[in-house]
Order: sequence, then C-alpha cells, then structure tokens
Amino acid sequence: MARKPDPAVDARIKQAAMTLIHAKGLDFTMDDVAQAASVGRASVFRRYATKRDLLLDALGSAMDAQVTMPDTGSFAGDLRVVVAETLEAWQATATTARQVYGEAGRDPAVAEIMRSAMRSRMERSWGIYEQALARGEVRADADLWLLSDMLVGLVVYRGLLGKPLPSADDLVAALLHGFAPR
Repeated sequence: MARKPDPAVDARIKQAAMTLIHAKGLDFTMDDVAQAASVGRASVFRRYATKRDLLLDALGSAMDAQVTMPDTGSFAGDLRVVVAETLEAWQATATTARQVYGEAGRDPAVAEIMRSAMRSRMERSWGIYEQALARGEVRADADLWLLSDMLVGLVVYRGLLGKPLPSADDLVAALLHGFAPR
C-alpha cells in the first residue's frame, strides 16, 4: 500500500520553489528544490512530473502577494501607499519579474497565472476606490480599472525596458491630475 503524501513535505517543496524563484529567478533545477526543501529528489518528482508543473504551482502562490489596505483619510494618500508598494515590489523582484513576463509570452499557462494574480491583487485593493467614491473624491462614472491598469501598466512597461520608474508622488499626481496645468 502506497503512503499518503505528507502535506508538510508538499508545503516545504512549494516554499523552496518560491524561495528559489525570488532568489534565482527561473534558473533553478528540481535538484535545487529538493536540496532547499531538505527532501529527496524523488519526493519532488512524485509531486511534480516536470519543472514546469512545479513552476506553475509555485508562481501561483508567489503571485498571491498581500495588498495593503490603507486608510489615510484621502484618496491621494491611499493611492500613494498602493503606488509606493507597487513600485517597491517591482524593484525588489525586477530580474525575476522580467523572466516571468518573458515566460508568460511563451507559455499561456504562465500568462494566465499572471493575469489572474494581477486582477486579484487589484480587486483586493479596490477598497481604496470605494472609500474615495464614498468621500466624493472620485467621479461616480470614473473607470477605476483604467486607473489600476495605468498604474500597473506603467510600472511593468518601464520595468521591462529598464527605464527609470517615477517617484510615487509623481505617479500619483499624474494618475489623479493628468498633465493639466496645476
């Protein structure tokens, strides 16, 4: 009779893969994962037939980052917290993020994980929009998905091309006021 998989080993393997993704990007082997998880190579392959299977599972978990739900008392202040967190997250993971976006262009499953995780992250921060609407700081007909996409799109675009990222204050000013005279 076969043994039941040990959930603690499953968790160690997934955590090891996520740690390696953050530390080395996508340049790790199944042996690296086994060593980092302190398990045998067979334990990894018993759970994941291929590195891609492990990568997809680990990326899904790694992309599920927590989002701060600020309440500074103003939409500009709340947005600044979210923008600063987004900029810091890119800067902390730029090399890996570039690899993952490249992989997303080649692998539809990675692209779907990226789409799903980014949409989920934006939905979790939606509370700042609801607070702004309740305070009358945002038009009721504002396309708030467009605002979110402009933030993430700019960070990813500049990040992928290695262009300097704006400061959180400059980005918030552009998102809220565009380029009209002040």
